[in-house]
This record gives sequence, structure tokens and C-alpha cells, in this order.
Amino acid sequence: MVTVSTGELAVVGMGVVGPGISGPADALAPAGAAAPGWFRAQVALPGRGYRRLPDACKYLLAASRLAVGDAGDRLTQTERDHRGAAVAINNTGAALLEAMDRTIMREGAAEMSPSSSPFIAMSSFASRLSMEHDITGFNLTVNSPVTAGLEALQIAARAVAAARARAVLVGAVEEALSPSQSRAPALGSSPQSSAVGSPLCSSALGSSLSSAPGTEVGAAVLHCEPAVGGCARYGTCRARGAFLAPGVAARDAPAVLGPLVGDDPPGRIDAVLDDSAVGTAAARWLDRLTGTCEVVIVPAPAQAGCLTPLQRVVGLFAQEHTAPTRRAVLAASAQGTLAYAELTVTPRGGSSLEPCAPRVAAEGGK
Repeated sequence: MVTVSTGELAVVGMGVVGPGISGPADALAPAGAAAPGWFRAQVALPGRGYRRLPDACKYLLAASRLAVGDAGDRLTQTERDHRGAAVAINNTGAALLEAMDRTIMREGAAEMSPSSSPFIAMSSFASRLSMEHDITGFNLTVNSPVTAGLEALQIAARAVAAARARAVLVGAVEEALSPSQSRAPALGSSPQSSAVGSPLCSSALGSSLSSAPGTEVGAAVLHCEPAVGGCARYGTCRARGAFLAPGVAARDAPAVLGPLVGDDPPGRIDAVLDDSAVGTAAARWLDRLTGTCEVVIVPAPAQAGCLTPLQRVVGLFAQEHTAPTRRAVLAASAQGTLAYAELTVTPRGGSSLEPCAPRVAAEGGK
């Protein structure tokens, strides 16, 4: 077992887009139904050049605009080659690719939409985000079930620790699967239903692992900077990862999760888990922490995307505390990947946060 740890990030701005979500403070609420018309692109993305983009790309760009604006436009005060982007996706684009396949088979490749064709490459979502914000340092796409959003935080931390970037947009985006795709069973999961965010206790273990119906829709973006010299407006974050082999998950969970979480767990851990061998083993190990910290089980959808864990990070950072408060998000996939983000939330007494000083002033006008 190897646990990979990275440096610390300061979270300066946040943006989230999803059904029934009006801002970061709503990010911990159970996912709402993606009713037609829930997202108004013309309001979230005024101007030309957005109308024909895939829906998931619109969600990502809208959330990034919110995060960059929330940070007081510090991104524009950072040299473009010191800006980076790490974008997590999983089901993102699956329905679009199915539609492209139908077009090619029925009408021919010449009839494919010029605006959507580039998104046959999943890296196009991060590339379009970089174009939007003039990011030339790097843009990376992380593609894995459940854990990709927290893995994107790890990538951002490594980049700022290596001085490769001074500002990184960390995002996760998902779009609903098509009806035919959503009927296919996911690896390690079974069709079940449960309320999202149920507290963990031994007697409720079975029900708390039930999968929430539907697939994820929306996007979450964090504007991150180095913790040293950055502006920890919402707080700071560390992320690390590990691997728990599914075949021996029950046996090895203590040896893997113990070092991952550490000897001093935070006051609350939100765990995004499915009912696979890995998810069940993680839940049973977390049950040992009852009485030490609050554990909230967030059932992963049967066909898990990667949005929920990063959205939980946004929601925990948005909570109000009168003293620095430690929180964490744990995510596990049926394939065995584990990701853990530990947060220190900045205290504040009211609903507003003090703005960060302009980056140019903080850096002596560079």
C-alpha cells in the first residue's frame, strides 16, 4: 500500500452549478432533479460563442466564471503561463458521444456539428476552459469514477508546490447519461435508492450505502493558489490518495485507510461511497470513528460520476464557523481508488467573506 500526499492549497474562490443549487451554501443539499430548463445558458454565459457548446461544457464554464469572479478576478492578475487547470470528468460527454455515433451511422461524418465534434476528445472540456480564461501554464483532464475531482486537487497541489503555477482552476463536471446508458448496470453497484447524506451508524450501515437514483449533472470549480503566499479566503486543503484492492478490501481496509485518514481525524468526514466491496469496507472502517468524529455517508450513484466529492468540498468550505474548523471528504470507487481531501475552513462570523488583496499588490506589482 502506497499513500501519495501532496502540498497544501489555499481556496480563494468557488463556483457551483447544478439543479436546485443557487450557490456554494447549497452544495451539501441532496441533488435535485435535472428538470428541463434548470440551466439558463444565456444568463450564465452571456455573449457569443456558447450556444452550440455541449451542455457539460456550459456547466463547467459557468461554474468557472463564478469561481473566478468570487476570487475578485485574481486569476487575471496572474501571468497567463502561471495559470493552470485540472478538470475531472467521468460520464461527461458519454451521451454526446452516443449522439455522434448515431449521426455518423445514419447520416455520415460530414453531418456532425462543427461546434461539438472537437468534444469527441474528452480533453476538450479542459481545453475550452483554458481558452475561456487564457490559461497557458497547463490543462489536465482526470478521468476516473468517483475520485477524479479530489485527484484534480492533488494535481493542483503538486503543480503549485513545483512552482509550475500560481493559480489553478480545479473543476469537476458531469452530464446525465442517455436513457439507454443509464439502464446499463455499473461495475460494483446495484439499483437502489436512499436519502443522500445519511449519518453513519452500525445499525444503518446497509441502508446508508444504497445508491442515489439518477446520474450527476452540473459542475463545481475551485480557484486555488499556493497556501504559502496565497489567499486562504475560504481555507486550505490537502489531498492524498491510496489504493484498496477490491478482492481483499475487507481485510486490508484498516491498513490502507488508517494512514490515509491519519491518527487525528477531523471533526467531520463526508464519505462518498457505493455498495461495492471497496465502498462497504470503507464504510465499516469509518464506523469505528463513531464518537470520535461525525461521519456522513453520501451514497455514490449506481453509475458514479466524479462531481459529488468536489461538490462536497465546496459545500464544507461554504459553512460558517467562528474558529478554524477541520473537515474532510473521502471518496472510493469500486475499482479500488481512494482519494481524501482534508480541509481547514477559515472562520467567519457572518455570511460574507473579506475579499483578498489584489495579487499585483500582494506581489509588489509584479
